[in-house]
Amino acid sequence: MKTIAVTGGTGFVGRALSKALLAKGYAVRVITRRRPAEVLEGAAYAEADFSDAASLGRALAGADAAVHLAAALFCRSREDFMRANAGGTANLVAAANAQPSLKKLVYVSSLAAGGPSSAEAPRTEAQPEAPTSFYGQSKLEGEKAVKTFANGPFVILRPPIIYGRKDSGFSKIAEWVRKGVMVNAGSADGRFSFVYIDDLVRAVIQSLETPGPDGGTFYVCEARSYAWLEFIKLLAAGMGVKMPFMLSLPPRAVYAVGWLYEAVTAVTGAEPVMNRDKAREAAGPNWTASPALWEKTAGWSDWTPLQEGIKKTFN
Repeated sequence: MKTIAVTGGTGFVGRALSKALLAKGYAVRVITRRRPAEVLEGAAYAEADFSDAASLGRALAGADAAVHLAAALFCRSREDFMRANAGGTANLVAAANAQPSLKKLVYVSSLAAGGPSSAEAPRTEAQPEAPTSFYGQSKLEGEKAVKTFANGPFVILRPPIIYGRKDSGFSKIAEWVRKGVMVNAGSADGRFSFVYIDDLVRAVIQSLETPGPDGGTFYVCEARSYAWLEFIKLLAAGMGVKMPFMLSLPPRAVYAVGWLYEAVTAVTGAEPVMNRDKAREAAGPNWTASPALWEKTAGWSDWTPLQEGIKKTFN
């Protein structure tokens, strides 16, 4: 039985991936900063500090492959993002390189590492990276670290907006839709790509099991994009509520909201759901990608359409 180490295994994507791996007969070892109160039946847990390569090495010992999902989404400075996402990934790779048994590394990066797309066409892997947020820059640096993995092949996946049941970010948007008000994300005309959680998990597992994607970087998402207004309409319909009032804010106002969230949460100690870095991304305003390279490499293109994925999320 192969052992797959999953960092970030207590999160939305990590838990879904771990369940799927267990169902396929793998031994799953969740690497986390602290053991959660609610553990996944059948999974093993290993605590590690991502600033300490030695502790990561102990957590990875004996694993056959690793999937790196752990990341900081909301930080207050570029330095914090770099420390968590670039530095943490570099430490993980250093630890993985010291484990002879570990022969494959899959890194779940982000569309943010590539940057926003043009209004005319989705972003592709052939285009030069141009991240506009500190988060995106830190994920791109993480990709560079992954490319130094020496024990075997690596695969880098760049999903856009990930959604599905029990996702905290998606749930927060749904909460505001239920309240009857929603902000246009940068521009009412901005377009976005989406990937349903099951499709992303499928892509990760295929990356682990087959040699086709080895050494590649791929955008993984549904092959069509959606205007923000269209997305909110589908979301409201899927939830069975009225279309919310759409409030358009100029980029400066969005940035101010991000600053205010940071200031308030600095006092309360809560994690901000919005910050200045997300405001930088909102100024995009188009965040679309083409999955054509993945589809050609993986041999499948039957992505879950957004409308169907929303129904599954709220059904």
